[in-house]
Amino acid sequence: MSWSIECLVDCGEGAYATNIVKLLDEHRDSNGWFRCKCGERGYIRKSYKLQEPGETWNPFLKGAIRCKASENETYKPFVFLVGYEINDTVDDIWFSYYKDLRHKGGRLKLGYGPGGPPVLDKISVLELVSELVRRDCLKLVDLRKQLQRLESVSFR
Repeated sequence: MSWSIECLVDCGEGAYATNIVKLLDEHRDSNGWFRCKCGERGYIRKSYKLQEPGETWNPFLKGAIRCKASENETYKPFVFLVGYEINDTVDDIWFSYYKDLRHKGGRLKLGYGPGGPPVLDKISVLELVSELVRRDCLKLVDLRKQLQRLESVSFR
């Protein structure tokens, strides 16, 4: 699957990645935001038909964050930072992974199949939340509110 990155400031150049590995390795800045050739932020416009008749999901992929995985691991989990307008707002986090078997004579596969979505250990989930706060995709004040709610919950 190839990826076409459009420029946020509409410079007319855009960028293009031939596969998910190149997209994640070559077309993001240090904070995970997609970049146009001109250096400005970019986005990827997608559209998916839903199971509900006549409905579509039209996300703008703003960037991606790699989740912790060992170098030797075949499955590489990551999340897309998703918004529903071209601006920099991130509204949703889309979990995915790619499976790279090219070094073993196989192929590169994106997304999940019969095995379901990626599985993250607890520390990786906490690291992801920290990265979302650092990138301002999740507000620290909202995280604190959630933690305060947990402090008042009685677990049995």
